[in-house]
Amino acid sequence: MTTSSATESLPSDAYERVGRQAWVILWLAFAAFLLLITGVPLSISWYIHNATRPMAVRVEAVTGATLILPADGGDPVAVVDAQYIKEGDRVRTDQNARANLSIFDSPDDAESLASVQLRTNTEVELMIARRPRYAQSSLPRQLALRLHSGRARVTSGSVDDRPLEVNIQTPQGLVRVSNGSAAVAVTNEITEVTARNGQVSVIAQGREVVLTKGRRTTIVFGEPPSEPQAADKNLVKNGDFSQPLESAWRVESIVDARDLSNVTFGSVEVINTGGRNVAYFQRDAQGEDANLHSETAIVQEIDADVLDVESLVFRFDVRLISQSLPGGGIQSSEFPMMVRIDFIDVNGNPQFWTHGFYMVDPAENWPLRDGEKIPGLVWYAYESPDFMQSETFPRPAKVTRIRIYASGHNYRSQAADIELIAK
Repeated sequence: MTTSSATESLPSDAYERVGRQAWVILWLAFAAFLLLITGVPLSISWYIHNATRPMAVRVEAVTGATLILPADGGDPVAVVDAQYIKEGDRVRTDQNARANLSIFDSPDDAESLASVQLRTNTEVELMIARRPRYAQSSLPRQLALRLHSGRARVTSGSVDDRPLEVNIQTPQGLVRVSNGSAAVAVTNEITEVTARNGQVSVIAQGREVVLTKGRRTTIVFGEPPSEPQAADKNLVKNGDFSQPLESAWRVESIVDARDLSNVTFGSVEVINTGGRNVAYFQRDAQGEDANLHSETAIVQEIDADVLDVESLVFRFDVRLISQSLPGGGIQSSEFPMMVRIDFIDVNGNPQFWTHGFYMVDPAENWPLRDGEKIPGLVWYAYESPDFMQSETFPRPAKVTRIRIYASGHNYRSQAADIELIAK
């Protein structure tokens, strides 16, 4: 009788498969162990290094109406005094308003890390305002703004060893400020950047230009930044009369008479003398007409924000040929050549500055204010005091217009190379 064993022996390859599975499980467990002991600390370290929290950004109304446009599309909010904004919110100033953004680590801080002064007709969007959550992080604080239009003065600093990087995106490029100050002006066509302190980087179309104090650059849409140049800027267009007068100037002619049908008006034209173009003002009236008050002027609307400039000086060349009314007239307001510049001061009030030139001494007891005697028939180079450094004249925030004119009865005078230099 034949008998079989109760169990059959397993094939040798089955033992091998079990052994391999055991080793795989063992190695996977070891790999998991290594991942845990290295990955968890690395993950924690990464989180500590990269975790951030929002900074506090406060909007303060300086003058006029400032609006906050919420990121969620809610109704605009008027800034009466001061209000905090969050990422995605926009701040808009109208034609008479100025505002200030102050950036803090937290609302409880007294000292700001940076400030952004918004001029009139400006709109800026807060993109990012973040700081590292943990002190162990080596990352800088970050502030990112999008300047849609208008003008802003950005000043960045730090209160400890951690810097604040400020990026201002414009339609034409990127402006980067770190521990410095820059003035940025934006239109649909161009961005203009001027470094006030420190170093400022301007990036567009793959090219970076670094500005130092007192240098500026421009970015035309679709082009790289221009080469750095001096920040001096002449606010007057066509002041050398190289283009037709009407391209930048408006001509005004006034005679103080009830019946204007038969009076002689003054005229102004561009002539070439001594190899340069000059504006020639003249009035040659006869009889009773020669005793009427008249003004002959060229006027230019400037509309330039000058709150950021450190110096603002007017200069031009003047030549007096003749004047029938002595001095500046009986009220010291009728000179054969005069300059008037209209401003808005830092308090929002309209102001103006005038200065006259004469070559014939005034009559006895006639007053003489805001005028000076110069030699006749020769060119006289005039330079005004610095409007930004005056102890008596209110500091300008905007130049609205300039008027070059002859005033009096009969006169002949010339003006050339008109400049209003902002630095």
